[in-house]
Amino acid sequence: MAKRDYYEVLGVARGASEADIKKAYRRLARKLHPDVNPGDKAAQKRFQEVQEAYEVLKDEEKRRAYDRFGHAGPGAGAGFGGPGFDPRTGGAGFGGGFGGGPGGGAPFESFHFESGDLGDIFGNLFGGRRGGRAAGPQPGGDKQAEIEVPFRDAVLGGTQTLMLRRETVRGGGIVAESERIRVRIPEGTEDGGVIRIPGKGDPGASGGAAGDLYVTVRVSPHPYFERHGNDIHGIVPITVKEAYAGAEIDVPTIHGTMRAKVPPSTQSRQKFRLRGRGAKDPRTGQVGDHIYTVRVMVPKTVTPAGSDAATLLDSLYDADVRADLPKGL
Repeated sequence: MAKRDYYEVLGVARGASEADIKKAYRRLARKLHPDVNPGDKAAQKRFQEVQEAYEVLKDEEKRRAYDRFGHAGPGAGAGFGGPGFDPRTGGAGFGGGFGGGPGGGAPFESFHFESGDLGDIFGNLFGGRRGGRAAGPQPGGDKQAEIEVPFRDAVLGGTQTLMLRRETVRGGGIVAESERIRVRIPEGTEDGGVIRIPGKGDPGASGGAAGDLYVTVRVSPHPYFERHGNDIHGIVPITVKEAYAGAEIDVPTIHGTMRAKVPPSTQSRQKFRLRGRGAKDPRTGQVGDHIYTVRVMVPKTVTPAGSDAATLLDSLYDADVRADLPKGL
């Protein structure tokens, strides 16, 4: 079966930038990684296909050769004249040799090599440098992983342990191994944030450096606090008296309990802000705010005295509280 176009595999345009290619690769790798899809052969095959496409398109020289000569350019498949290779298109149509033999191939005279083409072609096809010398050290590929982190460790920082699965060649077969890696969670890490761990990717070849490990963080929700950007939100119940007359109350924040004032005539669902009591942005160092919403709680016990007090309060309204409601659709 013919290989799919590498740009199609990653879902990017042929003119995509290096950043767009890396972004597309990370998205697909997170989705198709064997650790996320254990036992799914189709996902594993797609993952390998995505890795192969990325290894070519992320390298400027390999990508240039691929754009010019298709899958034969980066070094895969048959050499010149092999079945299915046309240097003009990177696809089928070259009939078995340099001449225009059976199969509708173009004659050799139709090729137009630019300066340096032949050296680049042979270097890419046979995996070495010009002159047939052996290739030097090759860096290892990057790996992707995902880790779930408690809300507290994400906003305040901490460490988590990640079990990384590796496949190594040993005794002529593939052996699966697991490695425990301690991941430092920077203060203020958001859900979906990516942490780079140098040297924990795939090992290099011929003495080349190992690739990097990119860990995507998934933050567990908190039963009370919610994060929006760098701001932390929470709800604080208050009494009718505190709402009507004003009060000083305790407000929970991720940095501890703070004393805050509720002004007189506070309305239910009114929001207040505590500056600098939110989460820290790990990139800029800026700290967000804590925003708390008050909820006026009416006593559940009904007594004659309570009804008299409620009647008194009701007499203090100077307008219909439902006057602004619509009459219908």
